[in-house]
Amino acid sequence: MEETEIQKEVNKVNPHLRILFSGFLISFLGTLPLGTLNTTAFQISASQNISEAFEFSAAVILVELIIVRITLLGAHSINLNNKLFSYLTPPAIALLIYLSVSNFMSANDQQTIHTNSSIFPTIKSSFALGLLMSLFNPMHVPFWMGWNSILSNRKKLYRKSGIYSSYITGIAIGSLAGLLPFILAGKFLITNYQEYSLIISFAMGILYLGFALYLLFKLYKNYSGLALR
Repeated sequence: MEETEIQKEVNKVNPHLRILFSGFLISFLGTLPLGTLNTTAFQISASQNISEAFEFSAAVILVELIIVRITLLGAHSINLNNKLFSYLTPPAIALLIYLSVSNFMSANDQQTIHTNSSIFPTIKSSFALGLLMSLFNPMHVPFWMGWNSILSNRKKLYRKSGIYSSYITGIAIGSLAGLLPFILAGKFLITNYQEYSLIISFAMGILYLGFALYLLFKLYKNYSGLALR
């Protein structure tokens, strides 16, 4: 009788642990490849300080969790994928071009870069920058809708008390764990930012511009596909 009760308790806990780990693993692995968010966290940590990088990361994760919750609520009733991609991509492109130009300008004038100064002239708050970059990231929605669908089909993600909360908690921990190596690398590997400011700023400018062109291409393909229909 006791074993049966214990087994019931284990069965109650396991689904929550499984979905928490799934959210953690998906988010962690999704954060590791080089992209605009993790490299910006690196640059902020290197050029300003580690607390600013954590503020940026907190804002990025906050927006991501809100988007995940929206996709969980609306995935079955509305087509978020194409609509939000079309709405978010133009401001995302504009923001990335601004970040690219800011970095190229910084590379041309190294005197404007110094410790504890903002790397982006008109966006002084790292938290605000994180909110903007995460909010206007059109990849969030298709990424999480895809994984939500896979987990739902495998009966791991479903409407039950605490399951969504465990999933979102795992995502938050995974995103932070994925951003942490970039923050620490910026803080401890680049001990003298002035020495490498030209290279880092130029590389970040290329990265932002590359992502802007990629999104522009995706937007063109999206509208071309709609026009053909």
